[in-house]
Amino acid sequence: MPIKLHHYGFLTADTAAWLSENELMFGKPFKLYDSIAIASQKVTITFVQQTENAVMTELVQPAADNLPLQKMIAKGITVYHTGYMIPAMEFDSTLKDFEEKGARALPVFNSEAFNQRRCVFVFSTSLGMIELIEE
Repeated sequence: MPIKLHHYGFLTADTAAWLSENELMFGKPFKLYDSIAIASQKVTITFVQQTENAVMTELVQPAADNLPLQKMIAKGITVYHTGYMIPAMEFDSTLKDFEEKGARALPVFNSEAFNQRRCVFVFSTSLGMIELIEE
C-alpha cells in the first residue's frame, strides 16, 4: 500500500498558546505554514513544522460550538489523528482495504486544506483516527 505519513493532528483550545509552549519547551519556534478556517468542520487548522525535514503537525482548533471536539479537549485529549498521503490512483482501493481490515470510514469529502482533493477519516480501535488524503 503506497502510503506516506504527512502529519500528526493535535487538538488545541488555543493555537497561539500551543506554539508558545512548544517554543518554550523545545527552545525554538515551529515554522508556520497555512492557517485555514474550515466552516464545514467548525475548526481552524494550522500547519506547522519543527524542522525543515520533519513531519508536519496540524493544529486543530475547534470553534466554540464544535461540541464533540471541545469535549475531547476538556477531557485532556490532544492527540487527534495521523494524516497520510495516498497516490490519487490508489485512493479508492486504499480506503476499501482499510474498511476490509475493520476500519470504519466517515464520508469522503473534498478538503479545503488540500486544494479540494479527496480526504476521508477512518477509525481503527487500535490505531485511532486516520486521515487519508488524495495526493
